[in-house]
Amino acid sequence: MAEKAQPTSNFITVNDLQLHYLEWGSHGMPVVVCVHGYTSSAQAFNAIARHLQDRFHIIAVDVRGHGESAWSPTGAYEYADQADDLAAFVDRLELPRFALIGTSMGGIIAMAYAAQHGDRLNALVINDVGPDVEAGSNRITGLVGARLDSFATFDDAVAYRCEISPITAARPPGDQEELARGVLRQDANGRWVWKMDPAYIEQRVKRGAPVRPVLWPALANLQCRTLVIWGTDSDVLSEAQARRMVEMLPNGELVRVPGVGHAPTLIEPAALTAIQRVIGT
Repeated sequence: MAEKAQPTSNFITVNDLQLHYLEWGSHGMPVVVCVHGYTSSAQAFNAIARHLQDRFHIIAVDVRGHGESAWSPTGAYEYADQADDLAAFVDRLELPRFALIGTSMGGIIAMAYAAQHGDRLNALVINDVGPDVEAGSNRITGLVGARLDSFATFDDAVAYRCEISPITAARPPGDQEELARGVLRQDANGRWVWKMDPAYIEQRVKRGAPVRPVLWPALANLQCRTLVIWGTDSDVLSEAQARRMVEMLPNGELVRVPGVGHAPTLIEPAALTAIQRVIGT
């Protein structure tokens, strides 16, 4: 069986923090920047990147405190901090215009970026999240706060991730392993531990999710083509909020991913077809 294509791994310093990012495709192709969700990593976009790499230059960043990116020494994990990182990141890479994809937390970061820099976007994809908090956000906070801290083997960690996430469990074994390696590392004692800053987790458990910026006006003013991806079984984005988002957006489109909870992987046929159409124009 042919080996899967792999990205290149790079680091860049923005806002005094070293951020890690993965690149797919070639320079000179249309650029797609991807921002992952809470507790996830840049590897979350590997599957869709393999579909797009022959036509696009895909850049997936590890948000501060996640993956291989640095932890904030001051615990600065508000959405404003993350959106400022994204703005500095694309400026350092000298990306004049690009498409932007954000999943869950990454979708909030993407909307916050678009509020200030909408003229830089060729297209925006908001994956299963909206301006308003819904019940699933608290569910995720509780789940992360209660999860096991470490695992004796990598296989144990993968099995645990599948146990607590039906969407992860439904992925092919190779995807499960890639996703796990994006969020886990082996410590000095040989145990597998989470890469995410423990202070970030503790902060969210104590205070709840960071307060979201006011994003509805940003959607109303955004001129680029925008997809709202909605998993029909999601508890993070309701149909009512998804529909309101599309009604608010001047060039919005709702994409339903049937039978999927939070959050779609973006390689479901409905999602992938819409993304390829919108970012390719």
